[in-house]
Amino acid sequence: MLSLNMIRYSLSKSERLSSLKAIERLFQEGSSISKYPIRLVWMKMNQTEDHDSPVQVMFSASKKKYPRAVDRNRIKRLLREGYRLYKPTLYSLLPADQTFHLALIYIGNEIQSMELIQKKIIITLGMMLDEQSET
Repeated sequence: MLSLNMIRYSLSKSERLSSLKAIERLFQEGSSISKYPIRLVWMKMNQTEDHDSPVQVMFSASKKKYPRAVDRNRIKRLLREGYRLYKPTLYSLLPADQTFHLALIYIGNEIQSMELIQKKIIITLGMMLDEQSET
């Protein structure tokens, strides 16, 4: 039986950042935090804009560092999984009236373990929350 307050660990289409305009704006106007091997680019969105979810996120790995698509896809899969597992905690820490666009970028030279990637994602997202709460 499913309970009504069951935690959702999925990563739906509405939670993914796919608009080219939004991505361009994120990289032009957003703030950046790095904690090797993860770089987080984030931007707090206006309350006037219509959003389906409190956070929209994208994942990226460099084609220059990882010319093989198999490696890039593996890295992005690890990033998605690390974020997906932390998402319920992140949502509980976010103020109710704020929305964010995020880009999680893998900057490492080697593919790291799932545990390390997940730990670094949690650290960078925590740093983002600390930084935005100060402003």
